[in-house]
Amino acid sequence: MTHESAPQADGPHELLAVVRDLTHQVRVAQRGTWFPLLVFAVITLVAIPVYRYAPYLDLFDTCRSRPQHTVCMAPNPTQLGYWTVALVLAYAAIAGFYVRQSRRRGVGTPIRPYVVVGVALAVLMAAVSIWLTFHPLIPVPADPFSTDPVEIEVGPAAWLVNGLASPIAVIALALLVLARVERNWALLAYSLVYLAIVMVQGGQVIHSTSPWFFLPYLLVPAALLLLGSAAFALIRPTTEVPGR
Repeated sequence: MTHESAPQADGPHELLAVVRDLTHQVRVAQRGTWFPLLVFAVITLVAIPVYRYAPYLDLFDTCRSRPQHTVCMAPNPTQLGYWTVALVLAYAAIAGFYVRQSRRRGVGTPIRPYVVVGVALAVLMAAVSIWLTFHPLIPVPADPFSTDPVEIEVGPAAWLVNGLASPIAVIALALLVLARVERNWALLAYSLVYLAIVMVQGGQVIHSTSPWFFLPYLLVPAALLLLGSAAFALIRPTTEVPGR
């Protein structure tokens, strides 16, 4: 986009076409999709050492111990606290980025709804996770120390609620809002594919005694976010809105 003035229209149809073209160019100039994806990829990768080395804080009294063996029936509150804080800080950084971009390009982006929804989703995720700790939708085994395989039937509603309450899915839900804010069809398609992949991945159970068993749950979303960030960075606008 250049500093050229808008072309003159000879009639109402030509004028409407010019307005539509300028509106499209303004919307493209407002976009900064690559940055939120990069920020989310970073906090997902930073979560790896948190998952591996953060101590388990039994705040909800769900752990049961036997000699040399402890079973906890709730997610680590340390991980939940990390995601809540990390997501809120991520949205603060994203808001700052869009404000700076708006000043540089001379066109504003209505980023506030996205940031508000993102922060609300982060807080709601924490609340739902705590609620599920005391009201699990997925049945827990009567004997948590039993080594016998137990077949647990999980209904679609329980699977959906548990999946959407995960921080990885919350990121995808917020990206859907960003796609609406930016009116970005490419981001909408990306967000839907990303959400589908993380929901399918979250529904899989990994049987492993390795302390790194969680890696696929974090590395796959991080890789998707990094690839998406790189793709949107290649097509991002680099100049000002025409007519300015």
